[in-house]
Formats: sequence, structure tokens, C-alpha cells
Amino acid sequence: MILLLPMAACTYVDQRIQDLGDCVVWRWHDSAFGASVEAKVGPLAATAGGWFADGGVGKDSWWQRPGRTLTNHGYGVPVTTLGPLAYGQSWSRVLVTSTRGNHIQAPDAFDDVTSWLLVSDVLDLDMAAPFILTPEQRLVDMFGVEVGLTPVFVHAHVGFNVAEFVDFTLGLFGLDLFGDDRVKRPPTLPFVPDAR
Repeated sequence: MILLLPMAACTYVDQRIQDLGDCVVWRWHDSAFGASVEAKVGPLAATAGGWFADGGVGKDSWWQRPGRTLTNHGYGVPVTTLGPLAYGQSWSRVLVTSTRGNHIQAPDAFDDVTSWLLVSDVLDLDMAAPFILTPEQRLVDMFGVEVGLTPVFVHAHVGFNVAEFVDFTLGLFGLDLFGDDRVKRPPTLPFVPDAR
């Protein structure tokens, strides 16, 4: 049993590192184009302006490992409110205050609403999220604080999640709030398409 202690210690440390990684989300696009400001505090979220990029690095969600990003564009007011007129989108888009998605020229692009009338779309009402999320993964998004900025040619997005930090802290004492210990985080790409 003494010989197994180092293995248990390594597993414990690995799980704590994964839990700590779940606390942050970040994206960096150095080939972006646009002008936008994004903000999310708990359940409230909005974007002003819009941007797109050929690719980037970071994490698309709290529960993934860093890698190439799937999110390569983001839009908010007034772009989303003009969607029905300019892009033939559903008239429900006049209620959208932020979206994110893949590059607009990608054949498998998605455009997921992330907030309706400033309220975060935790329930995925437009059913366009590219990920299959557990109820816990949907709920945890309500406790995140995020900011993003696109000053013409680059895009940066960072965030911190209080609920994931609580999970990390409790994990130090052997408690697993979200039941994600021993669950390997998927890379940002390839992603698992939502089969709905």
C-alpha cells in the first residue's frame, strides 16, 4: 500500500490542477477583425459590436482543456438586432444581446445565442450550442464573470467562475461538488456536436 501512495498523490494533484483550470476561461485571436466589448456578470451578459477571426487559442468553456478555439466570432447589439433584416435570421434575434460562433465562412459554422435581453442563455433556447452539456455544466455558467475586447485587429476574452473555484477549494478536502474528479476534460477541438 505504501508503494501506491505516490500514485494516489499524483491523481490528487492532477485532479486539483484540472479543477483549478475549470475556474478560468480565456481566448486569444491575433488575426481578428472588428470592434466589440463583451461583459458577463453572473446571469447577465451582453456584447456591443462584433468581430470575427480565422482562428484562435484558449478555452471555449469552463470544463475544457486549452487548445484551438471553436469560437471564432462574436456579435452583439446592434449586429444581432439587425440580423432579421440583414441576414434573414429569425425575428427573435431582435431580443438577442450576444452571440458567439464559428468563423462565418466555415461550412459547419454555428451561431449560438449567449444572452437574450441581457440574460445568459443557460437553457440554450435557440438550441445552437455546439456542445453537449450536463445540467451542472449549464448551471455553473451562471456564476462566471467574463470580459472581452476587440480593438480592431485582435480579440481577447478572459473569465473567472466562482462556482468552479468553490469546487476546487472543496476538492482540496476530498469533496467533489460537481462530480468531475476523474473525468478527463476534452480539448476545445475536436468538439462533440450536440445531437438535438
